[in-house]
Amino acid sequence: MKKLLRFTWRFILYVFIVIIGMLIMYYLLSPIYKFSGPVPFTGNKLYNPYQTVDSSNWKKYNFQVQSKAWLGITDGRKNTNELIDSIYGILGFDHVATSDYQKINYFGKDNPAFIPTYEHGYNIFKTHQVCIDADKVLWVDLMFGQTLSMKQWVLDQLKEHSRLVVLAHPLLRNGYSVDDMKYLTNYDGIEVLNNVRVSLKHWDAALSSGQVAYIIGNDDAHDVTNSNHVGRRFTMINSPNINRESIMMNLENGAAYGMDFIRHDDEPMLTKVERSKNIPKLLSAILNYDTLTVKVDTIASEIRFIGNNGIVKKAIPNNNVAMYVINNDDPYLRTEITFYDNSVMYLNPVIRYSGESPQTLKTAEIDKSATMRLRIIYFLIALTLAYLVARLIKAKRKN
Repeated sequence: MKKLLRFTWRFILYVFIVIIGMLIMYYLLSPIYKFSGPVPFTGNKLYNPYQTVDSSNWKKYNFQVQSKAWLGITDGRKNTNELIDSIYGILGFDHVATSDYQKINYFGKDNPAFIPTYEHGYNIFKTHQVCIDADKVLWVDLMFGQTLSMKQWVLDQLKEHSRLVVLAHPLLRNGYSVDDMKYLTNYDGIEVLNNVRVSLKHWDAALSSGQVAYIIGNDDAHDVTNSNHVGRRFTMINSPNINRESIMMNLENGAAYGMDFIRHDDEPMLTKVERSKNIPKLLSAILNYDTLTVKVDTIASEIRFIGNNGIVKKAIPNNNVAMYVINNDDPYLRTEITFYDNSVMYLNPVIRYSGESPQTLKTAEIDKSATMRLRIIYFLIALTLAYLVARLIKAKRKN
């Protein structure tokens, strides 16, 4: 019995040492980056992601909900795949992509609408990412805190295996700071709307820095039987169908908007289902030369046009249509529409550009010399530690 216990403890110890070693290894492998900093959008052209949308083609999507995974260790243990599909179905969603932690959920993989998605990240500060249309799960992460360079390194790694990388709930535990948004790049979207946080300052900081980043709204539900967790924040995508390629292409092009559907705390699910049948929709957002005209199907309490650094450029009360003339000094312009029930629609930005299409011009490149110097320091520290351990062992043997 003693031998078995000794073996068990040694096995647990070795597993623990291996895990700690892997976590440390990621810190050792992480390079140092050179960041260009903000490069605001410029040019004599304006890109409007809604110019050719068909208002009858809006599809209701959620890319963040957790199911029971990893033997129920992670949050979401109450949710089965069938229950998720059922609840979101009666709430009028066209599709829900289950984003388990560090695991692609292949439930419904034979459906043409299936999009492999997962939530990446297991660090204590919740610096997470939603990986949409991913071909594999990436285990690289830095658990005990991340520098700006470390955050960029993770994004670069994720982008190699995911068609869309979305910064998840940036405001949660300050996983991404507003200042981070001025420098980070090589990602596609921001989960501005999350059931627990709204990260508008992060979005405006990213857009003001010249990052092409479109909005994603998600419930991030961990208990789909709780009406407070579901059907609140979601993404409306303009697509003629829900086939994977069509949805992904329109997401990439920004032909989507985020919806914050006002929550009534502890509302009966059937009541929420009925309310969900009357969610306001975007009818059009047309750009005629430099004039943007936005129209919705419901009278709004206010329509706001938001410019660089989140500054309100114009606000129109009590209407379902509004116009704004985009100035030459507006690098981007996005629209917020608040309705009388306090629900809010957030449109993707009209972006100023030159060339073929809008592009992010700010850069983040590995600084090879700085990285080499850092790794030399790591090596010297490791040699010093090895020397001290050897001295301790030698002294112990003498005694």
